[in-house]
Amino acid sequence: MLRGTGIVAALAIYPTLRWPNVAGMVAFLCITIFLHGPLAPLLPAAHEAVLMVTGRVYPPLLVAIVGIAGTLYMEYINYHLYRAALLHPKLERTRQSRLVRRTVALFEKAPFFCVWLCSWSPLPYWAVRFLAPLSGYPVRPYLVATFLGRAPRYYVLALFGEVLPVSTLALAVITVVMIGIAVAIAAVRSRVATRAEPAAPADLAGDLERAHD
Repeated sequence: MLRGTGIVAALAIYPTLRWPNVAGMVAFLCITIFLHGPLAPLLPAAHEAVLMVTGRVYPPLLVAIVGIAGTLYMEYINYHLYRAALLHPKLERTRQSRLVRRTVALFEKAPFFCVWLCSWSPLPYWAVRFLAPLSGYPVRPYLVATFLGRAPRYYVLALFGEVLPVSTLALAVITVVMIGIAVAIAAVRSRVATRAEPAAPADLAGDLERAHD
């Protein structure tokens, strides 16, 4: 995720120097990519605040276009990373658990609709981020459904930022605090994980299956 953000930032160096007004949108693009990376489940509303703040400075349509571009870029990477991790042989027992098989079966009944619905509604998008690669749903329709759900949502949020009776400073502070909390939680969890002895994948799968039987 950091590498993906770094690539975008590197490519944007010249446009930013050539056209200083582009700097804000470059920052918004990098933040969008960051917020859709591994920390996304810990940041359920941070991107919404960023969209509203940016919508007060730039045209809402431009904000929506740049936002969806960063989202699709990161979700393409997420799809392949999650697929490689979820299809690892050591997770075979987890994939065959009753809970996982039932959830995947429900998703496969209407995968495009599920991705589209989670893209714009309050339903957690991280669920389809797991289910799409796990079920073998192709990446192209997955991204199309994400685009159709996220693009209008981003536009509405950016437009709403202009009329929201909250100061830009307050929105910015809320966003920074949320990101800071998420980063702190991730750092603590990483430190705890490195100190604790890792459990065998088979044992974890067995515990998950017994917990939901």
